[in-house]
Parts: sequence; structure tokens; C-alpha cells
Amino acid sequence: MSWQGNLPPVIVLCGGEGVRLRPLTYDCPKPLIQLRGRSIIDYVLEHLRSYGFTDITLAAGYKFDMLRDHFLGSDVRVVDTGNQDIAGRLRQLDTRNATETLVLYGDTLSDVNLASLITSHREGQHQATVTVWPLRSSFGLFQLSDNGQVQEYREKPILDHWINIGYFVFSRDALRSIGDSDSFEVALRQLVNARSLQAFKHHGLHITVNTRAELEDAETSLATWHP
Repeated sequence: MSWQGNLPPVIVLCGGEGVRLRPLTYDCPKPLIQLRGRSIIDYVLEHLRSYGFTDITLAAGYKFDMLRDHFLGSDVRVVDTGNQDIAGRLRQLDTRNATETLVLYGDTLSDVNLASLITSHREGQHQATVTVWPLRSSFGLFQLSDNGQVQEYREKPILDHWINIGYFVFSRDALRSIGDSDSFEVALRQLVNARSLQAFKHHGLHITVNTRAELEDAETSLATWHP
């Protein structure tokens, strides 16, 4: 699966406290939570390396020392970016002049085609690209008539909306703009308002581990993980 194109550097965001996964994250940063006998972050890096990415930096913060120790002796750079917004983490790490940078979340597992993502970004000529995934309702939905009669029922359907799953590609200018912003959310809104953000649609595997319920679901979903 390794891609022979010109690969950008990678920043993996790993600094959050994982509050919704407590008490598991009291003693462990979320990227090191175990799934089927392996750390979440190890799946993320396996996927990156399968495409040939080697310039990888982890933007750590909460329990930085545990992530640092996990990667001792490897080529992965682990940096303590403290307790701050994503915009601040990227500002701290933006010390090089790469034409573009791949930025992703350290607690999200997706089999995104990274070669296609990078190609789409370059061909789209936008300042930034975000990977999106179709929103799936966690509820059964009813469509009603004016008098309350049920006309249609769909169990946990895919909705006509898309969610942000990370896997961003930021140009040089976009990364600088994010670093100058008060927050990552504000920066994304500014990119949208400037018509500078395009979407890369992903329809494959996507696993987010934010809660105990999602952690249990991930154990099952990972049976099909093939980076």
C-alpha cells in the first residue's frame, strides 16, 4: 500500500485528557488505551507507515511522559505541547516550512486512503482539506404526517450530513492562519468563510474512541482492521 509520492510531514494530536473515558484515562493517556491487545496510537501509526509516512510528530500533553516512553528508540518525535487548544499545539510545532502538513487525531481509527487524500488536496487547490464521513443516526427515525400518523420508519439511518473525522491536509498558509487563531474551531470557520476548505469523503471504516461504549464497539469493529 506504500505510496511513492512526495509525502508531507505528519502531526498526530495526542494532548487531550480523555475526560469521557475516565476512570481509564486517570492513569493513561487516551492514545495508549488498549484495543484488542494494542494501543490506539499503534494502529494509527501502522496506517500511516503503510503509506510510507516517516516524518511523524506526536503533539502530546496530558501524561506526555508515558507517550514519550512508549516511543523510546523509535523514529517518532513526541513533543510536550502542554494543555492548550489544537491551534496552540500546531503553532508550537510549526517550526518548518513544509508546503503542506497532514494533521490527524490520535484517538480516531479510519482506513482513509491517504494517497487519494493528498492527491485530492493538491488537485483541489484549496488551502485546506478535511476528511468527512457520513453521519449515522444512533436512533430509529420516524417520518410523521401532519396528523401524527407514522409514514416511514428507518432504524439508525445514514443521514444527509457529514462529520469531521480529522485527517486534515493544511497548506503552508493555512497552518500559519491556524496558529494565529484563538482556537482551532475559529480557524476552521475562517477557512470555511473564505471558501478555502474542501472535503474529502470517506465511506470506509471509522472508529472514534471517546466513551466506554465506543471503546466496546471498537473492539468489535477492529476485527476488520487491515491497514
